[in-house]
Amino acid sequence: MKRILQGESSRPESSVPSSSQAQESSESSAVTSSDLESQTSSQPESAAEESTETGESGGTLIAYFSWSGNTEQLAQMIQAETGGELFEIAPATPYTEDYNTLLDVAQQEQADNARPELASQVENWDSYDTVFVGYPDWWSDAPMLIYSFLESYDWEGKTLIPFCTSGGSGFGRSLDNLPASAPGATILEGFHVNGSSVDGAAEDVATWLSGLGL
Repeated sequence: MKRILQGESSRPESSVPSSSQAQESSESSAVTSSDLESQTSSQPESAAEESTETGESGGTLIAYFSWSGNTEQLAQMIQAETGGELFEIAPATPYTEDYNTLLDVAQQEQADNARPELASQVENWDSYDTVFVGYPDWWSDAPMLIYSFLESYDWEGKTLIPFCTSGGSGFGRSLDNLPASAPGATILEGFHVNGSSVDGAAEDVATWLSGLGL
């Protein structure tokens, strides 16, 4: 099977082999992930930027998992518009930097319906009413790490807003799968952008957020 993790062409710092960029144009590939972030041993940022609020509700959290940096960049655009707090969803054991190995790991986690361990937890969860959750599309679904995150918290009464980067497949199956992992959440319309178009997505992000009526 031809294996493609898509959407990396806009990220020159990516560790994905250059041959993958040629693969990204394939529409028939079963693998649809764009947001493979070149993790370093020191990690691109701390495990999380956690809320400093002390208990008042009404806050906005922007939680994201990123491998190539695409979803992180999108999260930062959302923060610029909303003023929310950023939280990096990171695995306790970092994913490999090797592109082809990651393909296999991501597929195996999905086959096992795995729940990888999280590196950290959100502080003051109760202080957030609105939670954006961002991720790349891997094998036509959210990475299993996203379900670990969702299932770690009580979503009753909260608003969940997904955002996603991919190589053209959109959200894949993830929109159908989110409700089971975040019971009680009100899920609003999400935002998807091709990984190669993230750099120019700020205006579209602002339009999407405006339409949500937050």
